[in-house]
Amino acid sequence: MEVKGYKAFNSDMTNRYGLPFEVGSRYKVDGEVKFGNDGNGFHMCKELCDVFRYFDKDNVVVAEVTGTGRITKFDDDYNGYYDMYAVEEITIDRIMTREEIIEIMLCSHELANKKFLSTFVLTEEEKMQFLKQFKKNISILEYLFYYQFGYKDVFHMSSREKEECLRKVCRYG
Repeated sequence: MEVKGYKAFNSDMTNRYGLPFEVGSRYKVDGEVKFGNDGNGFHMCKELCDVFRYFDKDNVVVAEVTGTGRITKFDDDYNGYYDMYAVEEITIDRIMTREEIIEIMLCSHELANKKFLSTFVLTEEEKMQFLKQFKKNISILEYLFYYQFGYKDVFHMSSREKEECLRKVCRYG
């Protein structure tokens, strides 16, 4: 069995436990493959937006990976995270650029963007890209305002107040 997806690393290409990884290398675990903090196997996500949930959002490297061998799928219905895997073997295919990550997310569905905006730190230029792309989607704009611009009361604002926020942010952005 094979699954393609994404895995996040610290900036030095180590995982959460300090184990080093290299692009082009394949890694394997022994034993039963289980997902979770007490599990066994290499964790990866099918959707790019989900990898940021597990790492320091300011200092993360994202790789495209391929999982093979025994694979356990995990869906976190409570938090809305799906298609997460623990795999017996993982190959680090390539490192993604920040620009690639932003480009993929700008073309992603609403739920993916909400998760992404709540767990990733955008630059000022990237914030403007999201504003331009989603200026008519108030639901995504709420997440952008709350998590990226710091408008902590945005979910309680009237539509008119949200439109004023948009004008103010665009004027100073």
